Amino acid sequence: MLLLILIILAVFIFYKLYNEFGKTKNVVINISEEEMGKILESVQCLVPPKQKQISEKQQANNKMLNDIKKLQEKFPTFTSTTFLEKAEEMFGAIFNAFVNSNKNFLQSNLSNTLYKSFIEQIQKRESLNLKQEISIKHKKTIIEKIQILTSKAKLSISFNVSQVSAMITSEGISFDNPKRLARDVLHKWVFERKFTENDWKLAKTSSIEL
Repeated sequence: MLLLILIILAVFIFYKLYNEFGKTKNVVINISEEEMGKILESVQCLVPPKQKQISEKQQANNKMLNDIKKLQEKFPTFTSTTFLEKAEEMFGAIFNAFVNSNKNFLQSNLSNTLYKSFIEQIQKRESLNLKQEISIKHKKTIIEKIQILTSKAKLSISFNVSQVSAMITSEGISFDNPKRLARDVLHKWVFERKFTENDWKLAKTSSIEL
């Protein structure tokens, strides 16, 4: 590809000079920076977009592999495959604990700030005498970002799921999803783990409907 670009660039320059000077001898080639910039822009347009996408994807993959190696220096047994499997298990377990008001489990697996937020939601639900139903089917789970900080590591995980969620009254009636329809939802969770601790904790959550 690089050789082809150089050939095209050489032909382009020759064609430009020939049109301007014809066959006059002893021509001094003097191309300004502005003209050269335009030539290079023209050549860059010839690079297929797909090739650019592959390059960007490869760079992202290389960065992720490098970040995983750095993470393994802190946690030698870490592997992305094992972590993603456990992350999906934790995803379901945390939702079940939330639905069943299992405060002990939530306190053990959530950061203090997120735990308080979950408890507030549970208390609000219970004050209205409501129950919640949630069922999840995982479609795709990936590591989006790894951060190595001074005293801990952060992993940003995205969960692409098919989700059925409904709030239920004491009479067993759902006012927000009576037909129990599934929705495609993208959840983005951030797990944290201090270098001195053995377990990961959920520190942040967000979600959008697809």
